[in-house]
Amino acid sequence: MRTSRFALSPAASAVKSVLLASVMMGTALAAHAEEAAVEASAGVETGSSYNNYVNFGAFYLEADKGRGADGTSVGYHAGVGHRLNTNLWVEGQFFGDTIETGVLGTDNYQTGGGVDFHYAFGQRSEFTPFLIVGGGGVYNDVTGTANDELTPYLNIGLGFTKSIFGFDNLRLRGEVRAIYDDFREGQTDFRAGLGLEMGLGTPPVKEPEVVVREVQVPVEKIVIQEVPVERIVIKEVPAPAPEVVPVSVDDDGDGVINERDKCPNTLKGARVDGNGCVVEQTLTIRDITFETDSARLTANAQRLMENVVSFLRSDPSARISISGHTDSVASDAYNMKLSRNRASEVRDYLVGYGIDGSRLDAAGYGESRPVATNDTAEGRELNRRVEFRIQK
Repeated sequence: MRTSRFALSPAASAVKSVLLASVMMGTALAAHAEEAAVEASAGVETGSSYNNYVNFGAFYLEADKGRGADGTSVGYHAGVGHRLNTNLWVEGQFFGDTIETGVLGTDNYQTGGGVDFHYAFGQRSEFTPFLIVGGGGVYNDVTGTANDELTPYLNIGLGFTKSIFGFDNLRLRGEVRAIYDDFREGQTDFRAGLGLEMGLGTPPVKEPEVVVREVQVPVEKIVIQEVPVERIVIKEVPAPAPEVVPVSVDDDGDGVINERDKCPNTLKGARVDGNGCVVEQTLTIRDITFETDSARLTANAQRLMENVVSFLRSDPSARISISGHTDSVASDAYNMKLSRNRASEVRDYLVGYGIDGSRLDAAGYGESRPVATNDTAEGRELNRRVEFRIQK
């Protein structure tokens, strides 16, 4: 027959002591958690760099005397954990142990599983203490008896993790628990275990932290003074007149510009010296023509003769010998007379314009001095000419 659950047995008193100690330690760790929260608000990481883990290990069990334990009891445990938020984790655990009674054939074999909640105080990869609260079910198998029973259990405890060998995801894990099992009117066991915990998955990428600090920098007093400014007068300055570049001009076309030409009005085609003055030469003016079968100058020939007049006026030292020539059409005598008359007509024209006759000679040579063949019209045209022999 079971005793009243409200009477405190020695085992229940032990559970009460363990629970009280756990509450006191939890209060102290809660203060540490508050500090960790402050650090977290300042940008200091307070959670593990992994969100999942597995663990396994062994434990020493101090069994309740009500189980008839008579020696060392050991067991194993394994579990899988997952982060719920920065500090709170949930863990599914599985465990088994053997409780020796000292009576042959009456050992107690326990196999159980449950769910625990851990509250971690700090980074789980660094040295991190945590609280354990949870429960589940355990199957008590007592050999040699019919007292086998599946009962619920509750446990509370403390633990810690610490990274080892420089690996963030490999941690040493230790824990102590007080476990109340509803087997045989209630049993309270104490368990101390040690094992390994391994983080799973890829750690989340942390965004760079930006720390803003208010810095007070002393600033010297700034004084703004008005500075008098002289009156500025902008005057419009006329642009300089463009430079006039003299243009080289050669009015008579003899190759010597007017500025250096000492003998202007040079006849077209005449050779000159460096001063633009005509040198001795024979010059043929092709376009001096006469009326048909006559010694009278045509109107076009008279305009060309005006150039000869201008030349003789500008160069008083020049003398001209005028020679008339014909083609071979008509008789020699006729051509000779015609060429003389035409040469005289040119001389008279020049004298009529004020040129001194002593500076002019006139002679006719008929067809005796051709410059081209008389067999073609082009050749005969070249032969009908008046030549000017310029002498100095």
